[in-house]
Amino acid sequence: MKEYSGKFIKNVAVVGHTGSGKTELLESILFNNKITDRFGKAVDGNSIIDYDGEEVKRGMSVYLHLVPFEWNNCKINFIDTPGYLDFAGEQTAALAVADAVLIVVSARDGIQSGTSKAYHAAISRNLPVFFYVTRVDEDNAKWEEVVNNLEKKFKASPLLLPVIEGGKAVGIVDVINEKVHINGKETEVSAQFKDEADARHAELVEAVAMTDDDLTEKFLEGEEPTAGELKKVLRRATCECTAVPVTCGSAYRNKGVQKLIDAVVEYMPAPTDIPSIKGTDLQGNEVERHSSDDEPFSALAFKIMTDPYVGKLAFFRVYSGVA
Repeated sequence: MKEYSGKFIKNVAVVGHTGSGKTELLESILFNNKITDRFGKAVDGNSIIDYDGEEVKRGMSVYLHLVPFEWNNCKINFIDTPGYLDFAGEQTAALAVADAVLIVVSARDGIQSGTSKAYHAAISRNLPVFFYVTRVDEDNAKWEEVVNNLEKKFKASPLLLPVIEGGKAVGIVDVINEKVHINGKETEVSAQFKDEADARHAELVEAVAMTDDDLTEKFLEGEEPTAGELKKVLRRATCECTAVPVTCGSAYRNKGVQKLIDAVVEYMPAPTDIPSIKGTDLQGNEVERHSSDDEPFSALAFKIMTDPYVGKLAFFRVYSGVA
């Protein structure tokens, strides 16, 4: 894995209610990018990520796990966290070193207590939030209702809509560009999805425009902003926690997953985008550090573990300097 400067790194905590599909999403990312050779599942006891004996026994995440990979010349560090309340400390540790938060919601179960707690925990730390609604094609899935509820409760704005055919997710509608992506090919939105795509696009334009004076003026004058203008303002609004994007798809069928990662790269902040951090030096004095290789070294250890093969390990987030 090559070295990356701060502006090409994304540190994202993946949180949500227990059983919402967090680890399943990350397993899909690893498998479909050929980082692993099988699609493991926590409930089946063969997860690549949830490998600890206690996790295999329970069929769920118990500890936080770092899931790093490369995407479009960017280094993404996803931090998978358990959703079960008894292990909330692991989520707290992940949020302490993350620059943004991805909240996974099941299209079948909708907004749950863990969803709301994760959202408020992120906002209390001024961390940008992104939603991914997964399992859109499962039995009893109600993704439209879930997306509408996210809009009402968290003022979220959908960027992607699933294309369901024969009970299966087969593609994704890009709301900004109003294009359909099926099997890696981009096509025009069909009549079947045109009305909804137009309505969602209009809602997104209005929501994004209201976060920027120039775009607001353009919107009120009846001008349609370009996709580039929308993306630029949406990125700034997301980083400032004034916009909450929503994507959706099926992690199991790898639909909407790549577009989700594209959105993470495009809209979530890099370490160079976040405010400088404050801490104490070895003498107990308060100091401020900027995200730069030229600054003195500073870091925060967020996980200690013992590996049966390599011994004791400490995971830490570097904020400045060179480790």
